[in-house]
Amino acid sequence: MWIDCEGGAIPAVALAPMSVVPEYQRRGIGGQLIRAGLGRLRDLREPIVLVLGHEHYYPRFGFSAEKAENLASPFAPEAFMALELERGAIDDVVGRVRYARAFGL
Repeated sequence: MWIDCEGGAIPAVALAPMSVVPEYQRRGIGGQLIRAGLGRLRDLREPIVLVLGHEHYYPRFGFSAEKAENLASPFAPEAFMALELERGAIDDVVGRVRYARAFGL
């Protein structure tokens, strides 16, 4: 995905979709999936990860609605969060998020 800014598009990654079958929830599977995904993204040197998710769940992995507050998206601001995998990667970034066509947005 990208963040369209005045100076051009900045690459970002969407951590989505992610879910665990209800009868297997609360066993740490979701956390393991998220940590594995973020580890892979760090290995790939991706600087910015965005997620749409539960406002009380994703902050435990470092995601923050405040980090995404300058990004226009079609989602509720409390559920749209960002995580920097590279320090300062999203500082001063103002723009509109653009998802790949596969997301249908």
